[in-house]
Amino acid sequence: MRRRNLLKAVAGLGAGAALAGALPATTSAAGVRGAGTTSRGGSNYAWYRLDGCDREPYGVVNSFHKAPETIAGQLQAMYDAGQRRLRIPLFHRRGPESGTLLDSTGGDLSAQNRKNLTDLLTLVRETRFEEVQISFIPSGGNTPFEWPQWNPGLYEENRSIVHNIRPLIADAGIHYRIDLYNEAIPTVGQEVLLRYARELWADYTSAYGKNDTIGFSTIANPDRVRRIPEVYGTNPPHLFDFHFYFNEQFDEYGKFMETHRIMNEHGYLGQGWTIGEMHYNDPVAADQLSRAIADSGRRVYYALQWPWTRDKRCEHVDVTPPIDFDRYLAVGF
Repeated sequence: MRRRNLLKAVAGLGAGAALAGALPATTSAAGVRGAGTTSRGGSNYAWYRLDGCDREPYGVVNSFHKAPETIAGQLQAMYDAGQRRLRIPLFHRRGPESGTLLDSTGGDLSAQNRKNLTDLLTLVRETRFEEVQISFIPSGGNTPFEWPQWNPGLYEENRSIVHNIRPLIADAGIHYRIDLYNEAIPTVGQEVLLRYARELWADYTSAYGKNDTIGFSTIANPDRVRRIPEVYGTNPPHLFDFHFYFNEQFDEYGKFMETHRIMNEHGYLGQGWTIGEMHYNDPVAADQLSRAIADSGRRVYYALQWPWTRDKRCEHVDVTPPIDFDRYLAVGF
């Protein structure tokens, strides 16, 4: 499938002027100096349409073959708006597909879904994105933190999905990182999830090493960050990925600085970070995260927005496609 045949409808979709080149550290509206990331970021791209708040029928992998021209146009519009990196979640379960959810019964995807992912990654490469992060998200009954006890059959299914999909990612001709399981660093009491993450990390690194993975992305809450050494032991990843959203305890600046403090206590001083999720094109998050990078001195390679505004107009997702990125470009992300 060639990109030139899929981009016929692109012209009317651009939502921002094309931007090129690295941006320097910037000054926020409050006059406080911030720092950018070392590389240009972008978006989590999981859905190509939203009907009200219903996104389920419109996953970019499971439903790629239903809307290739639309998806191609959206990718071009994101690129033209200055984005250079993407994160693509793979939601899967043992059971029927939903338009987003992929059937992983037996530890592999259907021929159609394998082709869909391959065609999507081809478009990402031909649109000239520089890097993609693929995040595995076991869902439904495959969700480890919902298992009442260890489930060896579902563990093997989830492990096999990673094993069987990795060659498609590696052969796509674009620089990539793999998130072995989205937000899998456990909180207090999630001992089944802890075992799952430990075993999958050991299995993956034994087979492939750790050069192409961030390990497991992490919700940047102190209770989870404190448990990172329990997952990795003496073999941590080269790169950590954190998700920053404000809550009643911390805003984004506070979460970043507290995560930085705990990671230093763990002895994780040299590894860089990526930001795998943050609110969509949000000026508050942009200001707070850029100031935290400056104040901490932590190296952050890139930042990726999730299609969910600070207003949270729908549960978890309220924007699609995630084209606008200017608030983050303004602070050097």
